[in-house]
Amino acid sequence: MKKLFFLLLVCLFTHLAGAQKNVSAPTVSLPIDSVTRLITYEGVIEVKGVAADDLYRRMQQWFGSFYKNPGEVVRENDSVKYKMMGKPRFRISNPPDKSGLKTDAGIVQYSIQVAAKEGRFRYEITEYNWKQLSYYPCERWMDTKSQSWVPAYNAYMEQLDKYTKDLINNLHQELSHAKPVKDRDDW
Repeated sequence: MKKLFFLLLVCLFTHLAGAQKNVSAPTVSLPIDSVTRLITYEGVIEVKGVAADDLYRRMQQWFGSFYKNPGEVVRENDSVKYKMMGKPRFRISNPPDKSGLKTDAGIVQYSIQVAAKEGRFRYEITEYNWKQLSYYPCERWMDTKSQSWVPAYNAYMEQLDKYTKDLINNLHQELSHAKPVKDRDDW
């Protein structure tokens, strides 16, 4: 009887040990705002000698060229305060399966605000949320202790970080350098 009890006890502990998830730490560190506790990318870029209204025009051109449908994205376009705000979105994919196939994981929406002053512009990208049936903030992807956490969240965070850094780089390039204007009167 003791042997049977001991064998059942060993089987139970082995089952419980195998039932625990292998939780890996997030592979990317996303910037978290200390006040709002939201994923937030922000910065101020100096553009010496450029007037605020010129930066605002460059900002409008950037919104129009970077997003496929800027009319749907732009929510605020303030020509007096030289500020624009939008709610764009981008697609994420699941990590590749054994055959290398990536499947669609859904859409992430975020908030972007860009404002200009004399010689500089400021950007803030925040309020990331994974479009689900109900509001699902992307900050949940970082909670590895949650019962609903899955390793695919690491891939989602990497995609969010790469997309946002590419966006910031593109914004910096476009607003820091004036595009040449063709003089139609010089013929």
